[in-house]
Amino acid sequence: MKRGGKKSFRIGCEIFFLAANLMVILLIGRRESLWIDRSLSGHGREAVSQVEGVMENYVHSFKLFAHMLAGQIKDHPDPDEIWDYLKQADSRLLEIEGDTFDGLYMYYEGRYLYSWDTPYSVYEGTGYDVTERPWYRDAAAGAGRIVFTPPYMSYANHYILSTVSQLQPDGETVFAYDIRLGDIQEAVRSLQAYENEELLVFDDNGTVIGSLNEDYLGGSLYASPEETRRSIEEAKAALAAAEESGALDGQLEKLKARVEAALAFDHFHRSLGDGVSDLLGQDGTVLRVNAGGRSCYGYLHRGQSLHTLILVPTASMLKATVSVWLVPLLLVELFLIYGIGRAVQWQKNQELREAYVQLGQTQKRLEIALMAAQKAAAIDHLTGLMNFKSFENGVTDALEAMEPGDCGILIMMDGDHFKAVNDNYGHMVGDEVIKLTAQMMIGRIRTVDLASRLHGDEFSIFIANTADFSVAQRIVEDINQTLKAEAARRNMPSITLSAGAVAARRGDSYAALAKAADEALYRAKEGHNGGFEAAGL
Repeated sequence: MKRGGKKSFRIGCEIFFLAANLMVILLIGRRESLWIDRSLSGHGREAVSQVEGVMENYVHSFKLFAHMLAGQIKDHPDPDEIWDYLKQADSRLLEIEGDTFDGLYMYYEGRYLYSWDTPYSVYEGTGYDVTERPWYRDAAAGAGRIVFTPPYMSYANHYILSTVSQLQPDGETVFAYDIRLGDIQEAVRSLQAYENEELLVFDDNGTVIGSLNEDYLGGSLYASPEETRRSIEEAKAALAAAEESGALDGQLEKLKARVEAALAFDHFHRSLGDGVSDLLGQDGTVLRVNAGGRSCYGYLHRGQSLHTLILVPTASMLKATVSVWLVPLLLVELFLIYGIGRAVQWQKNQELREAYVQLGQTQKRLEIALMAAQKAAAIDHLTGLMNFKSFENGVTDALEAMEPGDCGILIMMDGDHFKAVNDNYGHMVGDEVIKLTAQMMIGRIRTVDLASRLHGDEFSIFIANTADFSVAQRIVEDINQTLKAEAARRNMPSITLSAGAVAARRGDSYAALAKAADEALYRAKEGHNGGFEAAGL
C-alpha cells in the first residue's frame, strides 16, 4: 500500500475510533444518568422512610403514655392527684425513653399541670395562657389526632425539640410531652452513602431537624437571605448582651455556638444561591447545582411531613458510579483496540505489540474486578460477616490444617425472641439488631477465629486452638452482655443468643459438627434466654 493510502487508512481508523468512542460515551453517559436518578431517589426514599419510622416510634410511645394517663384520670380524677402522678411518671418515662424524653405536661379541668418543679406562680406572674400555646392550639386543630409542633433548635442544650400532643375525647383536655429528635440525627448519620455529601431532613416549615453537619440544625431552607442574616444579627446581639451582663462561661459558650451555627447555615444557604429554590421546587428530580463553588448533584424527596434534601459533589458521584461506566468503557476499548490492531497489524508490527500490551493491561484490570466480585460473594451483605458457604469452606480448611492433637470448637447460635422484634418494631429495626449482634460478635473473638451469619438470626463461630467449653461459654455470655448494654445505649430492642457447641478435630466433617452443635443448640433454646449447651456433656 502506498504511503498516501496508508495515511488515509490510518486517518479512517482514527475517525472510526473517535466516532465509536463518542457514541459509547454518550450511551454510557445516559446509563450513568439513569443510575444516578435511581440511586439518589432510592437514597431519598430510604432517608425519609427511616426518619418517618423514627417519628412512628415517637407516636407509639406517646400512645402508651396517653393510655396510662387516661387510666389514671379515670381512677383518680382530682387534678392535684394527676399532678403528683405526672411528677412520678416523669422519671419512669425518662428511664424508658432515655434522652428522647424531655418533660411531660397537660391541660386538665382548666389547669396547667406539668412534671417539673417550677412553681406555678412563675407562670401566673407572666400571664401564661395554656390555650394560646402552640402545643395546645395544634392539638385542638388535630381534633383527637396525635400531632407534633414545628421542631425548633434549643441552643441552650444544642438539640432539636418538638412537642407531641393530643386533644382528648372531652374536647378540652390535652396531653403533651416534649421530645428531643436525637434519634433522627442518629438515623441521618447512618445514612451517608456518598463521600462529602450533604443530607438534610426538614419539615413542612423548612426547619432542618437532621443533618450530617450539625451546624445546620434549626436553620430554615425556606428562609430568605435577609432572614438568615437577621438570625446572625440576633445571635450576635444575644451574645453581646450576655457578655455585657457578665453571664456565666457556660451560657456564653452556648450563645457562641448559636452564632457559629447561624454563620455556618448562612454560608451554606448563600452557597446554594438559586439552587435552593430550584431544588425545593423539583420534587423527585435530579438537578445539577453549584454549592460552595463545587458542582453537585441535588435531589429532593418529599415525604408526608418530613422531607430530604441531598447534595452530592460531582467527583464523589463519579467515584460511586465507577462500576457503571468503567467496565463497559474498558470492554468497548478492548474491542476497538483489538479490532483496529488486527486490521493494521500487516502495516506496523509495533502497533500490534502496543495493542496487545493494552489488551493485557485491560485483562488484568478485569481479573482484579473479578477477584473483587468473588470476594464480595463470600460476605453477608447485611452484617459483613462470612456467609454460610464461605464459613463452611473456612471451617473445612481449618480442620484439614490441624495437626494431630489440635482442637477447636464450633458454636451454633440462634436469636431468642427475634420474631417479636420484627413483629413489634418492623424488619428495618430487626435488621439493625442483626447488624448490632454481628458487631458485638466480631468484638469478642480473635483474628484467628471465624464468624458467620448463616441466615436470619442464626450465627456461627469457630474458635481455634482450644477444647475448653468454658471458653466458648464465656464468649457467648460476653456477646449477650455487651449486646444488651449497647442496645440499651442506642435505645434499641435487644435479643439474647442461645448457643450449642461441639469440639472439632482433624478428620471431622463440617456437616457432622454442625449437626451435633445444632442438637446442643436445640437443648439450649428450651429456656429462650441465652442458654449454652455443649455436645457430648
